[in-house]
Amino acid sequence: MNTRHVPRFLFALLVLGLVALILRLRLAPFDFVWDGRVPWERATLAPLTMRDVPLNILLFAPLGFGLAGLLGGRGGAARRPWAVAAGTVALGVLFAAALEGAQFFLPERVPSLADVIANGLGALLGAALFNGWAMGVGRALRQYVTLRNWLIGLNIYMLAVFFFTVHLYRSVHLSNWDTSYPLVVGNEAVGRRQWSGRLEWLELQGHDDSAPIVFAIYDFAGESPFEDSSPLAIVPAPALVWSEGPVTPQDGEGVTVGPGEWLTTGSAFFDFSDYAREASYFTIDTRVATAARDQRGPARILSISADAEHRNLTLGQVGDDLIIRLRTPAAGENGQKPELLVPGVFADTQLRHITVNYDAPILRVTVDETEEFVISLAPGAAFFPDFTTENRYQIVMDGDPHRYDLAYLAIVVGPAVVVFGSLGLAAWWARRAAPGR
Repeated sequence: MNTRHVPRFLFALLVLGLVALILRLRLAPFDFVWDGRVPWERATLAPLTMRDVPLNILLFAPLGFGLAGLLGGRGGAARRPWAVAAGTVALGVLFAAALEGAQFFLPERVPSLADVIANGLGALLGAALFNGWAMGVGRALRQYVTLRNWLIGLNIYMLAVFFFTVHLYRSVHLSNWDTSYPLVVGNEAVGRRQWSGRLEWLELQGHDDSAPIVFAIYDFAGESPFEDSSPLAIVPAPALVWSEGPVTPQDGEGVTVGPGEWLTTGSAFFDFSDYAREASYFTIDTRVATAARDQRGPARILSISADAEHRNLTLGQVGDDLIIRLRTPAAGENGQKPELLVPGVFADTQLRHITVNYDAPILRVTVDETEEFVISLAPGAAFFPDFTTENRYQIVMDGDPHRYDLAYLAIVVGPAVVVFGSLGLAAWWARRAAPGR
């Protein structure tokens, strides 16, 4: 179809309708708040979820088509396609930036630079679709889908995937650990996630040239305070003392915690947290027995955390499962994207020897030195949880430890095969079917 036969006012109506729709979707209910300043601290570079990226691209693609129709009407797109595309992207980015700027004054919205970029890509996609339609599909394919352009596009895509994958691996490092959090046994520091059970041993380690670095050993012998008994510690870790309790009589061989009784260092568990933040590595070795199989919360067996929403690390119990929350840039301040589940650890009330080792991106859990559970947290397990708006995304540690990685590989390779393969075949066919061949 020749675009000079399409009245320009139709493109104008399309653009006006799409602008109204986008304003409704992005700014409604229009409850703007002004307190005398622009809250720049609310801005973020990253998308709120990964699914926002394709949705924002698709949202602006029809708008890009309409804008290109306005700018390139009466055959202009065929004569100057690059100018039409550039103008369309510029207008799309300006509109997107205005939307994100308005969101500074909507408390329930979060302005994001990633949204502006995705909207600009959507406008570019719409302009490309319009230019292809205006020129005729066959002519557009013959002119633009050359071997050189095809290889350039493929290489750009592969580079983008490479850098994004590197980002995913970096996102599961422990670089955002807070060194001010105390170590708490049997609860959170604020006392709202009680666990009932018994601990006989707790050891926290790092490593140096494959040799372990012992940061703390608590054998829970005798009475509180429970001192760090590591013979290698240059500076002993803070002692564990009763925050409340104990209510339950203690026998001096292990420690029993329950309602109204838990242990805390009171002060920052600094050395271990600082090491883990720098090395993205740790090992925790503990011997514990639950008092009940139906605990919820998760009930905190041990936690390096400030409260129920901010932690570096938590080992907990839900039902008869072991729950691990690990703070990373990908998982967030509460370590819930993902939350790792080891099934059946507390199927009975017998003592369990649990070892948790993290060597980014591999998390390894050993139970009673016989059962081993392994999961790779990157790239796939860091990628898929970010598609949900829910705060919690649970991964069961069983089966293939790389199952999320394989799914991620399929997602990033599959579209490239489909898009670039289809474009190559379509361009070949267009040249083959061209008049005069």
